[in-house]
Amino acid sequence: MISFKASLYSTVLLGAATLTTPVMATTFVAADSSPGTQACMAVASNKRLTLLRTMKDLRIDKHVISKKLLCNDLSVGDFVTLYDLNKSARFLNIEASTSTSIKDLARANKPLVVIMAGSK
Repeated sequence: MISFKASLYSTVLLGAATLTTPVMATTFVAADSSPGTQACMAVASNKRLTLLRTMKDLRIDKHVISKKLLCNDLSVGDFVTLYDLNKSARFLNIEASTSTSIKDLARANKPLVVIMAGSK
């Protein structure tokens, strides 16, 4: 009975540890140092403070980023939806939760390197 409890506890702990391990994230690499690419990299960082600082440095506002910027030939709304950049979407007031998609879980665990290019 004791060994059953010990194995049950170890299974629960291993299961919890497996659930809390971070998923390998997508790595974004800038193709150039243009302002459009810098803005796209800030969106891809998925960090509000980084996005705010970049907007301030480039002297652009949320409207320009959310409506006019293209990241890898995608609108910012499509870009944040594709890469699950929820914090950036929330900061830019982009509704990213209205679309339905099917994810390949086997593919999601592999790291992905994306070369970023912004609007010219």
